[in-house]
Amino acid sequence: MHTPTASQLLQVWERGAERSVAASCLWLLGISCDECQPEALAKLPLGQRDGLLLKLRAQLFGAQMQTVAWCPQCEAMVEAMFDCDDLLAAQETSEAMLLLELTSDDQSSVLRFRLPDSTDLVALEGCNDPVRARAMLLERCIVEFETRTGKGTQLPAELQAKIALAMAAADPQADLQLAFNCPDCAHRWEPMFDIAHFLWQELHAWALRTLRDVDLLARVYHWSEADILALSPRRRQAYLEQCVS
Repeated sequence: MHTPTASQLLQVWERGAERSVAASCLWLLGISCDECQPEALAKLPLGQRDGLLLKLRAQLFGAQMQTVAWCPQCEAMVEAMFDCDDLLAAQETSEAMLLLELTSDDQSSVLRFRLPDSTDLVALEGCNDPVRARAMLLERCIVEFETRTGKGTQLPAELQAKIALAMAAADPQADLQLAFNCPDCAHRWEPMFDIAHFLWQELHAWALRTLRDVDLLARVYHWSEADILALSPRRRQAYLEQCVS
């Protein structure tokens, strides 16, 4: 994995403005991972994708991250700082776990399914109903459903619950939770952390700052955008300081 150039990042940011975070982050990984083809990146289990995004985030903006959350008990704002490495799950998703199998309690049905990937998230972009989206995701991930009477059509509730648990166990990186402790009321809770949304928000803020810097340098020095973006961040900052001194 290499660090994309400023010009590449702005191109991805502009291209992703009208698409979902799932699609945009695939483009972001596509310009960073020379060793993986776009199709292979799209088929990675979400935990593996998130692991790559955490590593890319450390390269782009540093290993330390800061976020805020609102206490569900007293509504106080709580700040938290953590390191990208702390969020990388120790367990890697093995090839053997990419296709999972479950059997109903009464042994009457067998279900084979795969882990969700980015193609599933992109396919669900237009669905605003969480219940329907969950059902669609399960349908997409089912590889084979056999019952004593032949091919199954409707999943029993017990198997649906088992699928969710099995997916979380097989791909723990895809289900990250942060530990918060409210200093005002001492309430503890563990909200989910989505590195894809977090990184895309950071990239959006970075892009706006960079475009403002380009605008200022272009006005002062009459350089092109390409020339300004080709400067190293340190040299660009040095020129900006000269502009305001």
